[in-house]
Amino acid sequence: MKGDAGSASLLTILLLPVIVLVLASVLDLGLLRLAAARVRAAADLAAIVAVNDQTEPAPGGHMSLAADAEDVAREYLALNLAGMTPLLAADVRSIANDADVVAFATGGTDPRDGSRYDRPTVRIDAVVPLRGGSLRSLLGPVTVRAYAVAAAR
Repeated sequence: MKGDAGSASLLTILLLPVIVLVLASVLDLGLLRLAAARVRAAADLAAIVAVNDQTEPAPGGHMSLAADAEDVAREYLALNLAGMTPLLAADVRSIANDADVVAFATGGTDPRDGSRYDRPTVRIDAVVPLRGGSLRSLLGPVTVRAYAVAAAR
């Protein structure tokens, strides 16, 4: 029994750095997942706001997107991302300006993937660089792709 004295303390001292590293990794991954969810929600909200910016119905009763729907989508994407600046590795304006935003005023076919839209639709495809925390050295630059499509009712 005397030969085992202090082995628990020694084992704890040796494993403590591993435990702290695992805990830090779990926290960083959780923060990255939260940031990714918030980025996707920001793109979804921007697409919804832009698609709701519609003109008055034409004589046939069909709604059409306003001419500035793409600008509205970019503006609201930047506004929605503004609250996340500590988590972002780039300026919100540059993220919004670099986003691929397309407004299909009365519907149409998306040249990028061939999707067919029967109603006025706004599509946002943004690549958002995130701060990686302590995992940045392991993972390198971390980016989230936010893809959002919203169509008028």
